[in-house]
Amino acid sequence: MKSIVIKIQSFPNVSETFVTQATVEAIKFGYEVQIITDKLKSLNNSSQQELILKYNLLDKVIVFKNPKNRFKRRLDFACICFNPIKLYYFIKYCKTRKKISLDYLYYLKFYEQFKNTPVFHIHFATALQPILYLKKIGFLKSKIIVTFHGYDAHYLLERTMLKEMVNDYKTYVNEITTNSQFLKNKLIDKGFHSDQITVVPIGIDTRFFNPGSESKIRNTNELFKLVSVARLTPLKGQEFAIQALKILITKKYKVHLTLVGAGQDENRLKKIVKDLELNEYVSFLGKKSQSEIKIILSNHDLFLMTSTKDKDGRSEAFGVVSLEAQAMGLPIVGFNSGGVSETLIQDQTGYLVEDKNVEAFVNAIQTLYDDMALYKKMSANAIYAVQKKFNIKIMAKQYQMLYEK
Repeated sequence: MKSIVIKIQSFPNVSETFVTQATVEAIKFGYEVQIITDKLKSLNNSSQQELILKYNLLDKVIVFKNPKNRFKRRLDFACICFNPIKLYYFIKYCKTRKKISLDYLYYLKFYEQFKNTPVFHIHFATALQPILYLKKIGFLKSKIIVTFHGYDAHYLLERTMLKEMVNDYKTYVNEITTNSQFLKNKLIDKGFHSDQITVVPIGIDTRFFNPGSESKIRNTNELFKLVSVARLTPLKGQEFAIQALKILITKKYKVHLTLVGAGQDENRLKKIVKDLELNEYVSFLGKKSQSEIKIILSNHDLFLMTSTKDKDGRSEAFGVVSLEAQAMGLPIVGFNSGGVSETLIQDQTGYLVEDKNVEAFVNAIQTLYDDMALYKKMSANAIYAVQKKFNIKIMAKQYQMLYEK
């Protein structure tokens, strides 16, 4: 049986649904999959508990552990002195890193079990080590695929020796993938080689995210229900949705905003809601599972994609939740920031306006509120577009081609 190893810093993670989906699809394609992580989290930390249990993903996880007991570390080093092969690679690792650390000994011991693995698929560039150095010294011969997802491209590149990193990727990494052209361009601007980077958009399970009809049915006499699903952080820009809501309420529009997610910005956002006297118009639902998110989306009318450029200059790399909402028949109103534009068709499945332009944001919402026929058309377009372009099978097939290339 063909085999691959997926490496990620921690697993499972509530916001990284694409890692679980990609892993499951690899299993469906017939691969024997193992997952390496530095930190195994509780199943409760996932929004895809049913999927993880169905495919026994936790049984496929192997956690790297680095002993801290000084006596054990010294004893292990003494043992390696009697193993010339391990000692050779240990010395070579130290020379490559230009320092001596017993940590390298445990990398060698742990990854010895994966010496015959054909492919390592690294999700997030921050999880690449120590695999890169193990390949540098010739300990691993495997193909390495690194998938950038967003924050790793922004922060990693700002704090590393960029020229050396680009050269290492060119020499030792076989394939780089990004989830959007926006993210690919960001890497190219930093010096990465275009021909080494493949854009593999995140796909979703359209059999799961499916409204069961060609478009949503909306009654104009009822509330127009707005929803956002994202971590509550400055990057996600929920404060702009709240500001837009205030304007709509002032204009006597019958609207309600639901915010799904948790994060560092929760208290600040709740204070904004209170200060604007919007408590009865805004619901904070906290973190939810994929099944719960599906139900929430089915009970709402319009999805607000408020991701913006934050104070660090970081933007949304893609925005998979935009696909989930469209697949459920919700048109999108959002800011034209980062790679969000690659998730929808402007004027056909939603509207993107200038980043942080709340007035334009409100106007787009009003357009869909006032025009029932347009709303219904966009809803149908959204369902069709996601099913044709962003089906999980398309993403899985692209990864499979890279595994076997």
